[in-house]
Amino acid sequence: MSDEVGKLRSEEANGNALLPIFAIVVVDTAGAGLILPLLPFYARDFGAAPLTIGFLFASFAICEFFAGPILGNASDRLGRKRLLLINQMGTCVSLLLLAVAPNLVVVFVARILGGLSAANVAIAIAYVADRSEAKTRRQAIGFASAAMGLGTMLGPALGGALAPKGLAVPFLVAAVFSLTSIIATSTLLPKDDRAGLPLRSCSRVFRKRQRPSDQSNSDERAVDDSATASLSLRRFVREMADLIALPNVKAILTALAILYLAFSLFASQLALVVHARYQWGGEPFGPTEVGLLFTAAGATNILIQVVVMRAIRTTFQERTLAAASFALLAAGFALIGFGDTIPGLAVGVLTVASGLALARPTLVAALTLIVPAGSQGVAMGMAQSLASLINIIGPIAGGLLIQQENFVGWAAILSALALTGFAAVGLLSIFPKISDPKER
Repeated sequence: MSDEVGKLRSEEANGNALLPIFAIVVVDTAGAGLILPLLPFYARDFGAAPLTIGFLFASFAICEFFAGPILGNASDRLGRKRLLLINQMGTCVSLLLLAVAPNLVVVFVARILGGLSAANVAIAIAYVADRSEAKTRRQAIGFASAAMGLGTMLGPALGGALAPKGLAVPFLVAAVFSLTSIIATSTLLPKDDRAGLPLRSCSRVFRKRQRPSDQSNSDERAVDDSATASLSLRRFVREMADLIALPNVKAILTALAILYLAFSLFASQLALVVHARYQWGGEPFGPTEVGLLFTAAGATNILIQVVVMRAIRTTFQERTLAAASFALLAAGFALIGFGDTIPGLAVGVLTVASGLALARPTLVAALTLIVPAGSQGVAMGMAQSLASLINIIGPIAGGLLIQQENFVGWAAILSALALTGFAAVGLLSIFPKISDPKER
């Protein structure tokens, strides 16, 4: 068993092991970035009101909520690569459906299928966590976040450029991106055999919860369990309950929930808000302008991950970074929601993007440091399902506000959420206390 763990850990020393994941995440998020800024306009062409658009986003999130931890759990047992390919195939089919949709019903069906196969990034991050030491975990996940930033920079830019040719065209291109990602996964990603990995042996908390009489045979049973375990609902629920019971997991999930709710409320309605409140060349913001905003946000994400995080990783504690990220979010939301100038909008979007780029990898890295090495997939799936649950609420609430043209209320709620997150990370002991930042 230790040999199997050592085999996985030996790949960590080679940074090239993560390069295929970087490429895959870039292509996957570029495909998603192609459609996200355009989806509200696409649905509106089928007669959807802002509230209906909110339900469209929520339908994706509902399916993602149920599928995320199940697919993450499956990747722990059956292998990251296998489950990643299954997810990517579902994503590709959903994008093709979206491109050829004749009515709003088919658009909903496409988004539901997309939600059921939306665990790509969670599985990719679990793959990264498998191959990174604790002291480099935040940097490794930041590496994956930079890939997401590059994808979300390239995707919206391309989507905005293609939008004048017809809103269905970017969806076809996104499907091609998805197909490319499938090919990259099957040919570039090293196979991971997880049959010999224990799901719980690396967790001190799980070991403490075993009865003394069970400990002598825990290694043998762990190997046997991982080789023969079925994906039963009972076992799955028990494993999630064990993870949630670990110290500080609830606090980290609370901070993530605040972050996800703010992002969901923001991202699902940004296109409609700027379309209603801002003009460029005498015309309301359309798909091209919104695509440029998302592109700028993606570029900021890359800058933060590649340059800023490298410069500050040995200077600031995680608690400080998380608090700073929520402060940036509060300021950015206020600039976008309460201002009315293009420069203010640009600064606001860049500020929000900076806050998100700092917050997510910091909180997710803290979560991966707590859970057992063999349960990273479940943990990432659980975090993604939390985001999906929040994404059910955010778009619908945002749709209600924007349908009533309550833009001030939208901005006020966003700023209040960010300030709540700032208070939460300041008051809760959600990060390991490390006296010397260089030890991380």
